[in-house]
Amino acid sequence: MTSKNYLFIDTAEGTRALLRYGNSYYYDENLKNAGSETLMPMIDGLLNKAGVNLADLDIFGACIGPGSFTGLRIGLTTIKTFCYTLGLPCFAVNNLRLNSYNNNSGKVISVADAGNKVCYIARFDGEAEVDGATCMTLEDAQSFIKSHPDYAVSTDSKLAGLFSGTVGIGEREMRIAAEKHINNVVDQKDLLPLYVRKAQPERKEGDL
Repeated sequence: MTSKNYLFIDTAEGTRALLRYGNSYYYDENLKNAGSETLMPMIDGLLNKAGVNLADLDIFGACIGPGSFTGLRIGLTTIKTFCYTLGLPCFAVNNLRLNSYNNNSGKVISVADAGNKVCYIARFDGEAEVDGATCMTLEDAQSFIKSHPDYAVSTDSKLAGLFSGTVGIGEREMRIAAEKHINNVVDQKDLLPLYVRKAQPERKEGDL
């Protein structure tokens, strides 16, 4: 287990933040809102609870997507700014990888809602990414899952009624993700969003 003090945020859908300082963890979430007006007060609240400043931390982490274009842009910009200002490193976690940690199975297909009957999906075997994040219709995702019966399924809360499996991301999943990825250090300039779907204005006929 890491002994590093960190702030790890997820703005792929809504806002989540986990602060670890010493042997204590501080967590907050707002699943209805994403943006600087939600994220910054949340971070300030966690720092106040812990009685620390950003400069007391060792590293920052961020969920890089796929997910909300606006949410990811705000979240990654915030973390990159912290890292640049304080001269600290960061680590990145794929949203589908983060989502998969709600399942204790070694083999997991992770699915997250992308809106308009479309989803993001990836397949993991242990810590290996077998099929990287991609976008497909919900119907195709159901067929994909059926073709891999030896894989458990993890979904976000929006797809819980459609796909049977474990559901949701919370403090537990954030802790697991941070512990597993915190040593995969990157420079803030290399912290980039993972977009596997075009933004709405850029989609043409036939694009998901």
